[in-house]
Amino acid sequence: MTKNNITTIEGLAVLINETMASKEDIQGLASKEDVTGVKEDMKAMEGRLTTRLDHLDARVGRIEADVHTLRDEMVHRRDCEDVRDRVTSIEKKLGIESGV
Repeated sequence: MTKNNITTIEGLAVLINETMASKEDIQGLASKEDVTGVKEDMKAMEGRLTTRLDHLDARVGRIEADVHTLRDEMVHRRDCEDVRDRVTSIEKKLGIESGV
């Protein structure tokens, strides 16, 4: 029965009986074996997540180191503009035709 077909109280009762868990279903979920299994699954998942996070942390550390290295080797835009202006000035003084 679908939601759209519910037009009476009896229809609602049928839907509830078809879809809701029984008292026995709920009690079966709370058994010690199930709780222990869930706890073990959670510990295993936590271990996998911890390992994965450790790997990601190491990768981010390497990326940061690479960025710092590149930043140290990088020539800043102002420095390039300054050098270009100086070369242009020298070319004018020497009468050299600019290559730009």
